[in-house]
Amino acid sequence: MYVGPSYINVLAAVMRERGHDPALIGARYERPLGEAELFDLCTRIVAGTPDDPALPLHVGAAMHLGVHGLFGHALMSCRTLKQAAGILMRHNPLKSDSSLSELTFEKGEAILTFEPPFQVPGSPHFLSDLFFAAGTTAIRELIGMDTVGVYLELGYAPNTDAAAYEELLRMPVTFGHAASRLKGPAPVLDIPLQSAGVATADAYLRQCELLLQRMDSAGGYESSVRRVLLSSRGEFPSAPAIAKTLHMSERTLRRRLEAENTSYQTIVNDVRNHLARQYLADTDLSVADVGALIGFEDLANFRQAFRKWNGITPAQFRVLALAKEGKGAEKTQKEARR
Repeated sequence: MYVGPSYINVLAAVMRERGHDPALIGARYERPLGEAELFDLCTRIVAGTPDDPALPLHVGAAMHLGVHGLFGHALMSCRTLKQAAGILMRHNPLKSDSSLSELTFEKGEAILTFEPPFQVPGSPHFLSDLFFAAGTTAIRELIGMDTVGVYLELGYAPNTDAAAYEELLRMPVTFGHAASRLKGPAPVLDIPLQSAGVATADAYLRQCELLLQRMDSAGGYESSVRRVLLSSRGEFPSAPAIAKTLHMSERTLRRRLEAENTSYQTIVNDVRNHLARQYLADTDLSVADVGALIGFEDLANFRQAFRKWNGITPAQFRVLALAKEGKGAEKTQKEARR
């Protein structure tokens, strides 16, 4: 479970917009919440907003990809919805040993199933409403349009007016099923992800700018190339493609980079390494997922490249990063085995 402070900020903003006192949230959270802490928080929120059963739907619908920080950047960097869905299932912020989130295929349909880690007293399906509202928002932003042919089956009665579900989730919703599942035609998952709506693009570019600021970024054409690489979705563009983006020939670009004592490949490796280090330190994405996100489909090749860049393996780097942040010996030992 990795419910970070940015999610709490969204909760506070939505509560304020709906006339509730954000003080119900309690202490200021400056680190991710564990399962027990999230249960206590949700229990307080539900007890303090008894006349607003639609609150989790509104909170989930407000969780645009930019809210997810570096994890959102990872999702927006995926090449297909299938890759993004796989990462979301393996690493969604509500995942725990007591929850279920899986992506399966049956009779030509992709089926995303979710069971929450706990039920909130007074609103047993609070987390399910929040998860599916946030999930459908993410899918729409990733593909840049409404999800045609996608529908939601919930394993419970509506917590609020049934019409509110379809209004906020913008898809057909039915209730009383054996399980809570988001369904849609499997080919949808193979849609190449492009720049989505304006809000998503802005969030993505803001995250890219933050990443750029964290790098020891020089000026000149090197900085321009880094910016293009960081803001590319899915695959790093080639030197000719970057040259075209910068309105020059490939030969001119290479000559100008050489004058700055660097090269296209050096910059690509630097950006890849920086993204890898950030993902390993700031998310719980697996080493394999991190490698795939920066262009290494083969895990062994990613490990070899990372060791060449940093002198240690990705798993060793993660252990050191977690230990530096004081996240505990038990978790660092677990990460070392990943």
